Amino acid sequence: MTGSTAARDTDVRTHRAAALKERIYVAFTALAVIITLRVHDAHPSTTGAFSTLAVAVAATVCAVYLADLLSHMVVHAHLPARPEHRRMVASTLGAGAVAMPPLGCIALAGTGVYGTSTGLLVAMVLTVATLTAIGVLAVRRLDLPPRHRVAVLGAEALVGVVVLALGLLAHR
Repeated sequence: MTGSTAARDTDVRTHRAAALKERIYVAFTALAVIITLRVHDAHPSTTGAFSTLAVAVAATVCAVYLADLLSHMVVHAHLPARPEHRRMVASTLGAGAVAMPPLGCIALAGTGVYGTSTGLLVAMVLTVATLTAIGVLAVRRLDLPPRHRVAVLGAEALVGVVVLALGLLAHR
């Protein structure tokens, strides 16, 4: 591998890592909001649940973008060049995509397919599945023995269960 190829490979890996991190942040935020909506209101309105989740995700995406921009400026001591900035924006907006399945579940509740509480439950399950998929994507290209990959995914699952438990405990 030449020096420029290695540098490009490092850039691609760094970008992928940042994109995975951003998706995890947004997914955990969505999960926390969904848990809160489900626990605090026995009969939540579909509109209220949808708008609360959408606003929380939008705020998180904005915070992720700002953190990405500021960290780039701290590391490189200048604003990102246009191509890098476009990549940052695309990555940040892509992180918001993890909220589409839970928002879709709540939207389906709005059409009467099922109740809002059921929509929030399905949204919770889909968000946990999304986090699992993110973990699988993170470890699939690693040069690790299978047992280490399973350990990493197990640790992610454990953290997810802890977050769920803390969310439920905090809202009792």
